[in-house]
Amino acid sequence: MTSQDNTNSLYSLSIQIHLDGLSFFTQNSHSKEVIATQTIKFTNNVNPTSLSNEVEKAFKKNEILSQNFAKVIVVYSNELFTMVPKALFDVEKGADYLKFNTKILSTDHISHDVIDFYDLVNVYVPYTSVNNFLFETFGSFDYYHSTTVFTKFLLNKFVNSTEPKILINFQDSYFEMGVVANKKLLFVNRFEIRTKEDFIYYMLFTMEQLELSPETIEVVLTGTITKDDPYYELAHTYVRHLSVLEAVHKLIPQDQAILGSLL
Repeated sequence: MTSQDNTNSLYSLSIQIHLDGLSFFTQNSHSKEVIATQTIKFTNNVNPTSLSNEVEKAFKKNEILSQNFAKVIVVYSNELFTMVPKALFDVEKGADYLKFNTKILSTDHISHDVIDFYDLVNVYVPYTSVNNFLFETFGSFDYYHSTTVFTKFLLNKFVNSTEPKILINFQDSYFEMGVVANKKLLFVNRFEIRTKEDFIYYMLFTMEQLELSPETIEVVLTGTITKDDPYYELAHTYVRHLSVLEAVHKLIPQDQAILGSLL
């Protein structure tokens, strides 16, 4: 596809991409009305090298993704990130920050998002091949890491809380977990999971490391999980104060709640 002139479009696109699939919604740029939303699951085994092919296939099958957009926001979800205090951040040392907790290649492009109000910088590796495809399709666009969007949502959600709170964005193959207290981010991470036991282990282990009691801490869930979900039922046997966050927008599905915070 070739680069498009987006200046005359009335619509914007927000899309989140990960190795399992992608989710997106479109909206009127002026009225902010949500026009369409969809989640697409990839059927093939996808890795970072083949991801751009799957994204391109999804675009070809969904005409709505091929129209002109006044603004495009892309959110990448992967484990290749780390949070750095803004005071310590040096743009030339991106790879140095990442190498301590993730495996990166010398050819990887390093990006960063600034979370201004809280003086944090999220350093991460975007999917470069997907970036190239999207640039050919739309021209310029903005992109972020999913934990940047998640962290901003977490901090805004509990901005007035003095007691520690936990927010978990649960998805089919991973979850993002953040802990905040007194307007400060205490913890944020992303965990790959295959079973209910994986989910419980990572959640309880994090609580233990932060000296938070499952008997007293409030845990709020969002994403694909519901109160009828076996994952929720198992979690509730360990966590006393557990709830599911209502959708932030009536037209945005619950599994896109964090992406929907971009509205």
